[in-house]
Amino acid sequence: MLFYRVSDRRRRKQAQALNKAVKKLPVSTKRAMLAAVESRELIVGAYTDRRGGVCPMLAAHRLGARTDVGDFPRAWDAFARARRPRPATERELEILKALLEESLHGAGPVAAGRRGAPLKEPIVTPTA
Repeated sequence: MLFYRVSDRRRRKQAQALNKAVKKLPVSTKRAMLAAVESRELIVGAYTDRRGGVCPMLAAHRLGARTDVGDFPRAWDAFARARRPRPATERELEILKALLEESLHGAGPVAAGRRGAPLKEPIVTPTA
């Protein structure tokens, strides 16, 4: 029998919670968030910081994805162990990007229509 440390179990639960929160997001929000991961300075621990960084949910909102907040912000901050606002690490961003891409992989018109909203055009990453 394999015994895990409490912190290992906690980390696994936090990662699972983030995965569930990402899967619950509408397709338009996932696309916008993915664009934000690639083009914006994202943070953990707050919606914004004094240096212009924003959380992934606010970045998606600013790229046109108007979504109710849901579980994502809390899951993101717990996963990143945020105690105060700080830039997201490369690893955190890579994991978020992988979760978003995995979640979008099978999201065709049928999967996207589960919430009843028609698919919109993909959100384009701003050049500026």
